[in-house]
Amino acid sequence: MMQQTKLSLLAALAVLSAATGWSLSQLWPTWFSQGLSVPIGSAVTMILVAVTLLVWTLMTRARLDPESSAKRMHPLVAARTAALAMSASRVGALALGFYFGVMLSNIVGTESPAASDRIKTCAITAIASFVTVLVALWLERICRIEEPPAGSDLQNGSPA
Repeated sequence: MMQQTKLSLLAALAVLSAATGWSLSQLWPTWFSQGLSVPIGSAVTMILVAVTLLVWTLMTRARLDPESSAKRMHPLVAARTAALAMSASRVGALALGFYFGVMLSNIVGTESPAASDRIKTCAITAIASFVTVLVALWLERICRIEEPPAGSDLQNGSPA
């Protein structure tokens, strides 16, 4: 049985990955004699993930709404969507923490144009990751199925 995502789990993932990002950003120059590069593609990717997940969330909300005229979503698709939302919230928390840690390392580090560019890219990626986490939590809540009452009889062939 899948459990609802806990905010404490996401916070722990973000803190651990922030420590990893900060540590890696501190060690990178000693290993390779240059700062840890942060590609703009990471920011673009997280923005695309957030937007795609938002579109899927809005479509899912319409298809699971009982008063909606849209075609109802199959229960298996709803379960898969909930699993997707759970994984997206975890990946978003990991990316948020990692890029926040790299950003903190660059803020404390040297003042250079390259560090300034890394800070901007990390900030955009972290914000997009945070939006991904929020949308994923919303999608997970939309797909949640209420428990049947304790006295209900599920043997009578009633639909799921």
